This record gives sequence, C-alpha cells and structure tokens, in this order.
Amino acid sequence: MAFLNMFSRDKDEPTAMTADDRLSLVLSYQRSDIDEKKIKQFRVRLIELCDDFGYDVVGQVEVIPQSKDRKTIINATIPVKLKEPI
Repeated sequence: MAFLNMFSRDKDEPTAMTADDRLSLVLSYQRSDIDEKKIKQFRVRLIELCDDFGYDVVGQVEVIPQSKDRKTIINATIPVKLKEPI
C-alpha cells in the first residue's frame, strides 16, 4: 500500500521510507527490460479495453513491471466503475 502513496507526502511517514519505495520502483523498471514508452502504451490500451467492456476508469491506472525468476510480471491496478446506462 505504501507504493500507492509514495508520490504524496505524508507527515507521519519518514522520508527514508518514501525514498526506498521510489528506488524500488526504479529498480523494477530497470530489471524488467521494458521501456517506459511501452508501459505508457500498455496503460492506454488497458483504459481502452475497460471502455470496450463497459467500464469507466475512475482513478489513476498503475502499471508496475517486476522481474521474478527471469520473467517479467506486469501488475496493473485499474480503479473502475460500471458505466451508467444511457
């Protein structure tokens, strides 16, 4: 959960914790061998797919590549709600 809040400043959370989370994110991008341009394209396509399936994206779409056992895993968090009928 700390990842979701790492870009907002929390008075109770030490700066070192925030810096550690940011470093972890940078390292996961570097280890995954996926450039940021492709991640942005992936994010755009996910939003398009949500629209195609009848969902509105209601918040920030997070796409996080991670390396595990020489494989890349892409975790995506997409806050959605069902579209209102017209």
